[in-house]
Amino acid sequence: MNQLKRRAPGYLLNLLTLGVVLCSLFPLYWLISTSMKSKMEAFATPPVWFFAPNFKNYAAVLTTGGFLASYRNSLIVALITTVLAILFGVTSGYSLARNNTKAGNAMGMWIILARMIPPMGIVIPFYMICRSLGWTDKYFTTSMVYMTMVLPFVTWLIMGFVKGVPKEIEEAAMIDGCSRTQTLLRVVIPMIVPGIATCAMFSFMMSWNEYFYALILTGKETRPVSVAIQGFMNSAGTNWGELCAASVLVVLPILVFTILCQKGLVRGLTGGAVKG
Repeated sequence: MNQLKRRAPGYLLNLLTLGVVLCSLFPLYWLISTSMKSKMEAFATPPVWFFAPNFKNYAAVLTTGGFLASYRNSLIVALITTVLAILFGVTSGYSLARNNTKAGNAMGMWIILARMIPPMGIVIPFYMICRSLGWTDKYFTTSMVYMTMVLPFVTWLIMGFVKGVPKEIEEAAMIDGCSRTQTLLRVVIPMIVPGIATCAMFSFMMSWNEYFYALILTGKETRPVSVAIQGFMNSAGTNWGELCAASVLVVLPILVFTILCQKGLVRGLTGGAVKG
């Protein structure tokens, strides 16, 4: 009995945690279940909890003109933005972390302040510049504009991870004959793999979900899925079944990319533990 009393708070905490998790996952369940229901089942009162899955909504979404092309556009832009953000973010974050001058500290502050600028304040100048150069409706243009919000975030995170790497390790590598670049590639980057994986996950999600910049700067050729999905809502009403099916397809790449990055995260942590 005494043992049960001691464990009771832990049991209650576990139940509370389970309840919070179930509540947070319920919208996802509603989204997936609605995507596999007929129109009558989706609006039935009381709700239909047990039903035969129907994949007609997915078939309709995949055959909708332009949806797959928009899906491809989002993948291309998100991958380009993620690769560039990691490439420039690691190098700039490392430079700022190892630069203790006043100018370096001021640069780090300006980078994070750039992330705080609201999109509405810079999207019009971006559009005017791109239009004058003939760069609208281009993958490269969309990725470069996305970089204005992704790169400061990645740089700031990488800077924090690099500061956690002891300088003595880098000094030892340089004594052994490594240059600054070799030290970064062979010593620092392997030690901050978990941080790079985290930055990659956030970069991909931010690029994939971006709507405002994409709405202004893209056209028929490069329109991403975040803009194309609003086509299921029109003057005739909202096709909830197809909208939910399209939403599930939009969420899927983020889940897959996160799982892949988590594997890299685990490898980085275990590799560091073995080397230690």
